[in-house]
Amino acid sequence: MSVVTNQGDSVKVIFVFQKNEQVEEVALNSAQLTALLNSKHIWIEKFNSNLKIENTVWSYAKNNVSMQIYLK
Repeated sequence: MSVVTNQGDSVKVIFVFQKNEQVEEVALNSAQLTALLNSKHIWIEKFNSNLKIENTVWSYAKNNVSMQIYLK
């Protein structure tokens, strides 16, 4: 999968750790988003854990793209 964005564009990504319902929200640039889309596990410092990506949900509203990533 490839990602095309204008320079300076970012995508809001919300990580949801379903086990304890913790949430972490970040804005990722194109390179970070590409790396995320190609990964199966991710380390979230706030959760202090290496977690498996279980599901993703994309949304688009008012010219903003956001993505929720559910972790287990």
